[in-house]
Amino acid sequence: MLHFKEFNKDTETEELVHFLIGDTWPFHGQVNPKEESIIKSLNDGFYTENGTRTFWMEQTDRKIGLIRLFDLEDPTCLFDIRLKEAWRQKGIGSKAVRWIADFAFRNYPELIRVEGHTRHDNVGMRKTFSNNGYVKEAYNRKSWPQEGVLFDSVSYAMIREDWKNGTTTPIHDLYTI
Repeated sequence: MLHFKEFNKDTETEELVHFLIGDTWPFHGQVNPKEESIIKSLNDGFYTENGTRTFWMEQTDRKIGLIRLFDLEDPTCLFDIRLKEAWRQKGIGSKAVRWIADFAFRNYPELIRVEGHTRHDNVGMRKTFSNNGYVKEAYNRKSWPQEGVLFDSVSYAMIREDWKNGTTTPIHDLYTI
């Protein structure tokens, strides 16, 4: 069974570093992050401060993924999901994006929306979003810098009303120009 447990900066820093350097993250800014950059980000509050919370995804007491929620004090929060390669394409991303919306809307009543972004060619994540109530809201050209290349990205969001009512409200663009 999948469990979500909040990351503890005081006791799990080494575990976070090993988790992030121990796998490849093809659809993230740093495909192979280095220990120094992880420690710097940790010290700068990237994982635990200023409206940011980080959670482990655990399966039978093994850490298989990481979720970082940020901008939790704004009307729109954003998130980042990382799953170890061995656990990708097993439906865990779907459970994670549903958990994110549940957690965020239940614990932050001022939130209006939960938003995620992915590279345009991350088809698995795009399907995960759309199959779990998130609506595609934007296609951004050359907006995802990674290893010296600018990729296109796609933005998806779930609004509080849809989460609460178990619906998905499509975008109605009356002005096609």
